[in-house]
Amino acid sequence: MYPAIDRRAFLAAGAAGLLLPTRPALAGLWADKGFTHGVASGAPGPDSIKLWTRYAAADGRDTVLKVDVATDAGMANIIKRAEATAGPASWGTAQAVITGLPSGGWVFYRFTAPDGSVSPIGRTRTLPVGPLARFNIAVFSCANKPFGWFNAYAHAAARNDIDLIVHTGDYLYEYARGTYPSAAESMPGREIEPASEMVRLDDYRQRYASYRVDPGLQELHRLFPMINIWDDHEVANDTWKGGAQNHQPEEGDFGARLSAATQANREWLPQPDRMYHRYDIGNLVSLLTLDTRNTGRDKPLELGPALKEGKAGLVTFRDGAWSDAGRSLLGAEQEAWFADTIKASVKDGQKWQLVAQQIVMGNQFAPKDGMSLVGADADKRIQGYVAAGVMAAAAGIPSNMDSWGGYPAARKRLLKAAQVANADMVVVSGDSHNAWAFDLAEGGKPAGVEFAGHSVTSPGYESALKADPARVRDALVAASPEMTWCDTSRRGYMTVAFTPESARCDWVFMSTIRERTTTTGTGQAATVQRGRRKMVLV
Repeated sequence: MYPAIDRRAFLAAGAAGLLLPTRPALAGLWADKGFTHGVASGAPGPDSIKLWTRYAAADGRDTVLKVDVATDAGMANIIKRAEATAGPASWGTAQAVITGLPSGGWVFYRFTAPDGSVSPIGRTRTLPVGPLARFNIAVFSCANKPFGWFNAYAHAAARNDIDLIVHTGDYLYEYARGTYPSAAESMPGREIEPASEMVRLDDYRQRYASYRVDPGLQELHRLFPMINIWDDHEVANDTWKGGAQNHQPEEGDFGARLSAATQANREWLPQPDRMYHRYDIGNLVSLLTLDTRNTGRDKPLELGPALKEGKAGLVTFRDGAWSDAGRSLLGAEQEAWFADTIKASVKDGQKWQLVAQQIVMGNQFAPKDGMSLVGADADKRIQGYVAAGVMAAAAGIPSNMDSWGGYPAARKRLLKAAQVANADMVVVSGDSHNAWAFDLAEGGKPAGVEFAGHSVTSPGYESALKADPARVRDALVAASPEMTWCDTSRRGYMTVAFTPESARCDWVFMSTIRERTTTTGTGQAATVQRGRRKMVLV
């Protein structure tokens, strides 16, 4: 057993960091010396955790850091020691896998350099084993730094009821400075490095560094283990297994870019060797993470050519390319892994199957009067996108070909696998920048629920649709049979709390991202009872 944690005293040690001004990201490997970007932890197991820091030695050479793990915030009762190497090969990042830890307990850790300097003291935990009454997971996605402050991270870091962080992707964005957002939209003090689009390894490394100087994000990493899965912007917009919308021939080989993005992602975020993975949380939850982007995704379809041919073209598209049973989102190997793993989880007695993945699974359809939601002065591109969605919906086609709605056969196979397993499946997703609630179904039968998360800062529908958000919500819910609720105008994060009887999602909305504050607005919650596979808004 662990001694009682004086959480208030421990948090006070790092609280000042939330109030300090952010400093520029490192422009080069050794621009700053010593420990530069705090600490982090990830890849939790029942008796293990992976710890992270970044250290730049004065002489620019490899440095062996000592790692101490203790049961107390004062680091008096050290229970494990290890070493980690920081050096040029990993751009100064260092990681250590600590094993043999007691299950389910909070522990504290620090890194020490040869000169005696120490990192901040971090806090993390292993996963519990055996009977478990409750577990609460915070879920984040889509943090575009120049759009605003990471108030959602800072808010969650100050809470005392969170056990684990899950990030469903778009931890950062690849665009050049002044592109998305534009220079006019960018917040002062939220500059990113490098100024150019990230394409090469050093670009990706600098972009991670420029994000990780944010004090709210640093504190979140310092206090909680994070399970991180990437979406597209960790590489380039709208990635698939052979390319990306935002990768051009003049930018070189896409495989080389993906390799660089992968290396930087693994250097900065402690994680397992493979992105799709099963984590068991006591006898309560099996957390299954997926990669819907780079492992097996076929190239997204485009509605444009079909739209040019009107209704007949859309029918041909719907019954042909869109319905093609051979199209994949996960790839054959990952798809088989999911079916086997969710079945094994149920057989093992896990009460819930939480599927954390990147993109919205529920089918969203544009309302018939969708054009009335668009301002008369709206950008022609936005008007065209909404008009296309209305035409597609009339033919029974969802709006977004980049989400699960663009891969109906793959979606059907996943939902069918959950039904065959008799799983109590809860899906969490990100990517869309907006908050959604869906009752997922296949073959006319419930298959699970989806809690889709809004963004930390990236703009949502409110940037394009000028109608009252309540009107947008009502129109979308009415047009989409699986949808029970949505919010298309606010930023924040979700928490999903599990008990043996129920799962509850709370959508937390920050009051603003245009100034640094942790005040929140009115939230929304939904619950699902075990065995019901349909949610109730509360």
